[in-house]
Amino acid sequence: MRTLGAGLVVAGSAAAWPRVALGSDLSLADRLDLLYGNKFSFDAQGLPQVSVGLMEGQREVIIEAQGGISALPSGDGGTSIDGGSRWRIRLDRSTPARQRFSIAVESRAATDLRGIEAAAKRWRKLGYEIREREVGTLFGVNGRALDTRQILLTTGDFGSEADAEREARVLAQRHQALGRLHPEVRERSSGHMIAHDLDTGIEIRAEGVLWFAPRKAPTMTVKNVLSGVTMGEVKRSDRAYRGQIYVAIDRNGQLAVVNLVNELDLLAGLVPAEIFASAEAAALESQAIAARGQLITKIGTRHTDDPWLLCAHQHCQVYAGSDREHPRTTAAVRRTKGRLLMRPNGSQLVDTVYSANSGGHTEDNDLVWPSPIDDQLRGRADPLAPSSYQGGVEARQLAAWLMQPPKTYSTPHGEHLAESYRWKASVDPKTIAGRSGVPKELGEVKRIELLKRGRSGRVVAMRLHATRGEHDVHGELTIRRALGNLKSSMFLVHAAKDRFGRFSLVGGGHGHGVGMCQHGAMGMARAGKSHAQILEHYYRGAKLTTLW
Repeated sequence: MRTLGAGLVVAGSAAAWPRVALGSDLSLADRLDLLYGNKFSFDAQGLPQVSVGLMEGQREVIIEAQGGISALPSGDGGTSIDGGSRWRIRLDRSTPARQRFSIAVESRAATDLRGIEAAAKRWRKLGYEIREREVGTLFGVNGRALDTRQILLTTGDFGSEADAEREARVLAQRHQALGRLHPEVRERSSGHMIAHDLDTGIEIRAEGVLWFAPRKAPTMTVKNVLSGVTMGEVKRSDRAYRGQIYVAIDRNGQLAVVNLVNELDLLAGLVPAEIFASAEAAALESQAIAARGQLITKIGTRHTDDPWLLCAHQHCQVYAGSDREHPRTTAAVRRTKGRLLMRPNGSQLVDTVYSANSGGHTEDNDLVWPSPIDDQLRGRADPLAPSSYQGGVEARQLAAWLMQPPKTYSTPHGEHLAESYRWKASVDPKTIAGRSGVPKELGEVKRIELLKRGRSGRVVAMRLHATRGEHDVHGELTIRRALGNLKSSMFLVHAAKDRFGRFSLVGGGHGHGVGMCQHGAMGMARAGKSHAQILEHYYRGAKLTTLW
């Protein structure tokens, strides 16, 4: 048995010992600081490296790679321990993180000093104690400084995440607050893990984190990765990933599995999970650029209490690893290498959000989420929409817009996608109370009153008239959830209920409708539009820039 640096012990034959122990080996504190930092590094090819959380809450993890796997106690440049092709990592002992939680009520760009001051003053007048928390990152690339920092205005101090979430929901409904939890780590999680080479018998005991890299194969496979939930049943599958894998102690004192990968390989496994690989090249290029922008703008703003920068799920962006790669989407990612959308000031990235189908008209960002007005995220009619809708979809036009829909670029190509553009739904009035944003004690809903719509006709405020009173619901997503997870909040409620006593709805679009419409991008690409023309329509005034 031989000890290698802080917190690492290797057991086994002499062949298991490291071939070289380098001076660049990091202390345990340095290793953990790397995991929880809000910055990313560039690899030898000049590509950003991003850590993506694949799963957490594990007590045992198995990874495989043909040709063998090396354990890297300090990551690249440090000690390397060569092993066989299968490793099992199990939790030995651990202590969960000690956390407090506050509620982010509003977010502003770090450079918007006047806006930050005015917003803080407004919340204090409402009686809330406000603190400022900086998230995001400031980084330089090719002689340019790029700033993704935001200032979160937070309130409250909770020891319980559940208590903080309850109060966040109250603030979101009462004052249209952002309502996002901001965790503050008072003491990081800690623990020991045991990595056992199932081929050679090598055993490594490590504290905090342990990296792994394939010696010959281009990928490593992680066994039993959570791949989805269908009808309440958890689905798991084996998935292969490029780059490195590291196993760390998550905030709850369990094992987390993380993929450290360059952004080209990351996008190669992400883009086909977000858009049909059969789409025209310009649509795939548009998606690659938008997804790249989402990666970079979210770094340092999410998962601040986790040992990774972004997650592999819808919360950040869906990333399915190398098995999901497709030659057409990989080619689009590589053709647009380093391309991002910048704001006119040249130092800030556009928040390149997107959704499946806008229904023919996108929506203003500030009406969908509590956020400052974003000039690049203004609601716009599809270029093919009749002139009468180009200024927005007014309430008096909505019935015709939904029930006699015009042909637009967002009209899906193929019948199986038709319900993304226009759809019908029925809602049982007895099931609304207790859903998102609706108190259980409200009783059966007798009438739905739509109070406010956005530029696209999406509902952003509604009033529920029920047996035990009235209740107002605010927010596009909250409204969709309250009415049974509607595809979007662009809908009308028929005056009469159906023969089963349910509310009958007719609606349009799929998703929040802000930024790029994926079906619209595909339609524009089929019509011969370039990715530059597509992105200019959905992010008006943005400038395409190649940063690496």
